[in-house]
Formats: sequence, C-alpha cells, structure tokens
Amino acid sequence: MQQEEIIAFLDFVEEKMMNADTLGFSPDVLAVLGNVEAGNEEIEMLKFRIDQEILIKIFNIANSAYYGTLNKGAVHTFYEVVTRLGMSHTKALIILLALQLLARGDEKVEAVFACSFASSVLGKLLAQQMGLREDAAKRVELGGLFSEIGKMIMIIYKKLHAADDDSIDDVFIEKYSPYLAERIIDVFSLPDYLKTMVFQKGLGVEAGHITLPGIVRLAISFIRESFKKHRNRLLVEPLAVPIGFDRRMSLEYIIQEQFNAVGLGRYLTIGRGEKRLLPARESSKKDERLP
Repeated sequence: MQQEEIIAFLDFVEEKMMNADTLGFSPDVLAVLGNVEAGNEEIEMLKFRIDQEILIKIFNIANSAYYGTLNKGAVHTFYEVVTRLGMSHTKALIILLALQLLARGDEKVEAVFACSFASSVLGKLLAQQMGLREDAAKRVELGGLFSEIGKMIMIIYKKLHAADDDSIDDVFIEKYSPYLAERIIDVFSLPDYLKTMVFQKGLGVEAGHITLPGIVRLAISFIRESFKKHRNRLLVEPLAVPIGFDRRMSLEYIIQEQFNAVGLGRYLTIGRGEKRLLPARESSKKDERLP
C-alpha cells in the first residue's frame, strides 16, 4: 500500500470499529469519564450503559489485592471503582474488555490482550520496585495495558471484515498498529503520554535513569519472551513464602488474582520452570590461597 492508502485504511478501520454497534456501548460513555466535573451520580449511572460482563471484571480488578484491597477495603459502587482505578485507566479497561468480548473465542486476539495485560501488571510492579511515585507507576501500568490495542483492533477488523485481504498480514499489523493506537488515544481523550509509550521500541533512557516508556518496553519485552517460550503464558517462579507471612501479600498471589479478575488465569503459570537436563557441574576451581 502507498502512504495515502494506509492513511485511508486507518481512517476506515477507526470508523468501522470505534462505534456503538461494534463496541456495544456508545463512545459518549467514555466522554463522561473524561469530564473532570462529572458528578458522583452521573458516573454511577454509567454502569447501566456498559455490558455487565465488562462491569463485573472492572469491579474484580478494583477489588483485587493488586489495588490494595486488603488495606483499603472493598468498593461497592461504580463511582468508587472509578475513584480507585482512575478515569483514564477505567476508560482503557472498558475499551479493551469490549474488544475482548468482541473477539471471544479467537485465541490470537485473546493472547494479544493477555500479553498487554501482563505487561501492564509487570510494568507497574517494576516501577514500584524501582521506588517510583504511585502516579508514575500508574502511567507505566496504563502504557502496558494500551500497548497492543492497535494490534487487537486490526486483527479483529481483519477477521470480521477483511479475511481475504492478504495485504493485512502480521508484518503490516505490527508496523502500523501503533498509528491506529495513536488515533484511539485522541478519539477517547486519553493521556498524550501514551503515544510515546505506544511508539517506544527501544530502552528509553534519560540522564541517569530509565524513562517510563523504557520501563513499559522492559515489561513488554519480558512478557513477549515468556509467552514465546511458555506457550502464551507468563511463568512466575516464586520462592517459598516465609513462615507467618500472609500469602495474600505475596507478589505471586497478587499477580494471580489480577489475571483471574479478567478471566486470563490460563495465561499464567506459577511454579518452577523446566528441570535441569544435566546434573550440576562440580566446581573445578583450584584452591588459590597462599601457602
């Protein structure tokens, strides 16, 4: 395709996929979540305009240990969910979960969603381990979550509307899906910093630290490698939990609960990896102590 054709194609895909008939909800639902002046009742009423399966999963996420439920307590209203997750994060989840429902049964799309979701979880944990502020960790989390949305949309579009178009192959999708993601960010008034994260390909560094898009890329790269080696699964290898330690506070439990919250438990393996194929070699290092 020529450049003009690619731009026209992206225009068409955006128009075809980002509407109420396809998503299952009117895009103006998300406009409410983008309005900082929206009141408690206005936000609460949105739960009647969103698919109940999406709503349940978002509540599950907000009530997971990953968001500190053990310390903060459970949330019971949609307004509380939005307050805990943040408006941008809630918007992104609604879009992605709608696409997940639209592609139900398509293993390729679900694996892409699982990869981005896993990148989101790992990215936030990495940011926290690095001692970054919570607002920075949430940016990394949202960047990972949104990292593959363009790819998801293109794959679903091809399946629904262009199954015989050989020009829309994996190479084309990988190359141009970030441009589609950029459009979605604008359409739904999501934070501009997501554009940098979507287009980041290498390890971003600045002065003496790794940038937030760089952390997102680290998470994505690790998750992709794990999915490649372990048949579309994130392998988590925990050490034994110390006696008396509340397992619900352990990282493996927090990760597992988060995956289960959105029905992605089958994309996670917690346990030891492959056993050694050969016995450990005995040390042959000579005693170098002075006589």
